[in-house]
Amino acid sequence: MGDKGLRLGLSSLRIAVIVAGILLSYLITSRSGSDETFVEGQERYGTLLDGLFCIIYFIGIACAAAALSFGLFFFVKNVVENGIKDKIGTISGVAGFLFVGLLSFYVLADDTVLRAYEASGIKVTAGESMFAGGGLYFVYLLGGLSVLTIVAAEIRSALK
Repeated sequence: MGDKGLRLGLSSLRIAVIVAGILLSYLITSRSGSDETFVEGQERYGTLLDGLFCIIYFIGIACAAAALSFGLFFFVKNVVENGIKDKIGTISGVAGFLFVGLLSFYVLADDTVLRAYEASGIKVTAGESMFAGGGLYFVYLLGGLSVLTIVAAEIRSALK
């Protein structure tokens, strides 16, 4: 009975989120105009847009938490049952991912973009500028490493 109640509750929550998203999207688009300024848009539907973003953030955080918790649970369960030798590849991949992240955010990132923003009148702190730069380096390094990994795998399979 408990499983049935959980499924009903989650299904109800999913339907409520979908209905709220559709309703907020409709209200926002019905109040917007093609020739409005940013200030006019904020006055007409700014709070509705904030509500829509709250739904998006809630769903994103819930999905990330579920993915991490289920992933960690099954990883630990597999390590307990089969030993850590089967998971050395996963552990080295996560360690490499963390290394690239630390390298991107703490070694390569700088506040170069900050001066461009200040020149245009946009207020950005040095920390925000460094975070954006670190994120860009992170994406570039992961993209480059993934291309190199694909090329190496193809060369290895061609030589076998």
